[in-house]
Amino acid sequence: MKAYLLVLIGVGVASSAAADVVPLAELEKRALERHVSLLAAEAQERAAQAGVREAWSNYMPHVGVQIDANAQPGRNLYRVRPVDGVDDDDDIFVQGANAFGKNVKAEVRRRAVRPVFRTTALLQLTATLYDFGRTAAGVAVSRARLEATKAENDVTRAEVVAVVRGAYLTWLSAVELHRIAADASADGRQRSERVSALISEGARPRGDLAPVEADRLLSQLELERAIADMEQARMALEYAVGESLAEQAEPDLKLLETQATIDSTRPDPHLRLLVFQRSVFEATARLQRKAGMPALSAGVGGGFGLQPNPSLKFLPTYQVGVGLSIPIWDGGGSDASADATEARVDELRLRLEDAEAERNKEHAKAALDAEHALKRQVTAQQLIEVCKSRVTDTETGYEMGAMQFDQVQQARSMLRRAETELVMAKVSHTEALLRTAP
Repeated sequence: MKAYLLVLIGVGVASSAAADVVPLAELEKRALERHVSLLAAEAQERAAQAGVREAWSNYMPHVGVQIDANAQPGRNLYRVRPVDGVDDDDDIFVQGANAFGKNVKAEVRRRAVRPVFRTTALLQLTATLYDFGRTAAGVAVSRARLEATKAENDVTRAEVVAVVRGAYLTWLSAVELHRIAADASADGRQRSERVSALISEGARPRGDLAPVEADRLLSQLELERAIADMEQARMALEYAVGESLAEQAEPDLKLLETQATIDSTRPDPHLRLLVFQRSVFEATARLQRKAGMPALSAGVGGGFGLQPNPSLKFLPTYQVGVGLSIPIWDGGGSDASADATEARVDELRLRLEDAEAERNKEHAKAALDAEHALKRQVTAQQLIEVCKSRVTDTETGYEMGAMQFDQVQQARSMLRRAETELVMAKVSHTEALLRTAP
């Protein structure tokens, strides 16, 4: 990179064919594709989407299989006779427990405490028929969280873009200031050579060589500082983007010629985030208020059991039922939680009003900065024309012996100051426009 800059200094101009102009929009796109915080934000959004599906699943029936295998006393199977007058050859078994006491035979007492093994398998289907809006409120909360997550991602994207824009403008201004310093250094060398020739011809006194050489070295010192600033600005931009730039990369100078107006109606991602965060708390408060509502549910299940004692028995079973759950009192915890959540809603409402006022103030300031920057550009351009004419006059007068070198030096210094002011005015104008750009 330094070798490349020295070549530019030696020839006085950069080759446009070798330059690789990198537009700001391209670097913004690269940063948005690679930034770690945005990759994390995408993961958060996927989690929020899964939360919506989870909340919605409460509308659907739940199916499960329950398999139970255990051993316990008191469930021996005993054959019973059919009811009198009923011709039934099927075996009828009932579950019973043997007595355990002093007057019971020892064998009966042993059967009373003997474990009986049974395996049961049930297929169950349960569903909530109506819960007075609790499921709907839960879905609303999850959807509000998803929208808030998206808004938070937009804020992260805006912050990444703002960092890249700031670093790009710093790099662009550093490149332009380096150009001015390189021109001044080249002029310093040319003047030193010209004054040395005039001294050799006897047209100027030998005492002029010292101030000329001091001016040349000062210009070289300013150039070295400009090179360091440019390299540091480039490094900061690469860090903001997340990747290195090409060796021949140069900023797009057309960006400084951008002409636009401040759009105060553009949606602000920070305001949108506050709006959706408030929606999350509003939905959460509604859900908490419904914690005391009843829930009507239904269930159906069927299966079988196997019991090997006294011989292997197949025991079919099924059940169908409807249940109503009615919360009565939870000690006031649900109401307290809802009150706290509604207080957060009021807090976010006030923060949103303050943020809107701050946004309007920032837009007004950006518009004012852009207006003053344009005025500075006009004045700086006029000053450059005057300084160029003065430089020509002083250099001509110096060679004719009518002026001193300090007058030439002063004129050259004023021209560099005017060119620098023009660059800074253009950068300020562009920065004000980008501050409120989407």
